[in-house]
Amino acid sequence: AWAACNPLAPSGEASNSGADADAGASSVFPNVESASYRAEGSITNPQTGEATPIVMIRDGQKVRMEMTSARGEVTVINNPDTGDIYSIVNAGGRLMAIRAEADAFPNPAAEWADAGAGATFNGPCTGAGQAGAEWARQTDGHADTVCVTHDGIILKATRDGVTTWDTAMVERGAQSADLFVLPEGVQVMDLGNLSGQGR
Repeated sequence: AWAACNPLAPSGEASNSGADADAGASSVFPNVESASYRAEGSITNPQTGEATPIVMIRDGQKVRMEMTSARGEVTVINNPDTGDIYSIVNAGGRLMAIRAEADAFPNPAAEWADAGAGATFNGPCTGAGQAGAEWARQTDGHADTVCVTHDGIILKATRDGVTTWDTAMVERGAQSADLFVLPEGVQVMDLGNLSGQGR
């Protein structure tokens, strides 16, 4: 329900408005799953308006998201190298990892990963002290936009004019491999196997 937009984009060609000379703007949609960085910001459920602080850590396609909600702290790791996607929570003082699906959590990079052929280039934009380019598309009758840097860091995403993803701070650089694996001793639970297993 939190997904800001459907990952499937319509076919077509991105437009070129001639704003390439503007800092950070490019009429070629960047690869949003290649950069390594740590970003802080917030994600907003477009249906309820509830905003949740979030830390997004990426190493290419490897993703770690740390969120704080009314239910407590949740960490999600998605490691395509191993095929592991886990939601890590503290349950009664015990660290638990629950197997999850990739689309179970908000991730604007995944939602815009294949948007290059279906998005329209609107011109330059800024966010979190960074320069980027704004892109727009229609998704299931909704108007979606994204502001993204030349190296693929999403700064802001909107749906029907409402901000759903807002980046406040970005730190580029290599990220430790330890961030994308389960902590030692965490108990793994597969909802299809309620007995779980130790790890």
